[in-house]
Amino acid sequence: MSAPFYSSPKSYTAQDVNEWLLATQQKHAELHSKAAGLWQSDQHYATFAEMSALLQEAFEEVRVISGQLRMESQAVHTKVTDLQTHSAQLIAQGRQVAKQMPWFAPPPAEEVQKAESQMLEIFKHGHRHGGHSGGMKGKD
Repeated sequence: MSAPFYSSPKSYTAQDVNEWLLATQQKHAELHSKAAGLWQSDQHYATFAEMSALLQEAFEEVRVISGQLRMESQAVHTKVTDLQTHSAQLIAQGRQVAKQMPWFAPPPAEEVQKAESQMLEIFKHGHRHGGHSGGMKGKD
């Protein structure tokens, strides 16, 4: 039979799960074929008992994997919550610093857009058009 997933405490990939499912399906097909060729006999009952054990193993595998996924999901959820809290703290600290040091605050969006437009014009047309010194003027 296939090695049970719960025998080692590692994380499983989709490929691991698919390989296990394939091995389980192959074993099921073997047992089904074996049982189909038998009639009322001790072998017949033993084969169905083996199929039942395989089904129980599958249920246990699914239960264990489901539990592992729940634990991993909870760990990720906890990490996300911690990161959100930390991010909010950093944003609050940044705002506090910006209030204390307004000279580091970014300029208003209108000023940035105006400066970008001026720079674009300079690059498009060079310094040929008189009146453009290339410098930015003070606030209006």
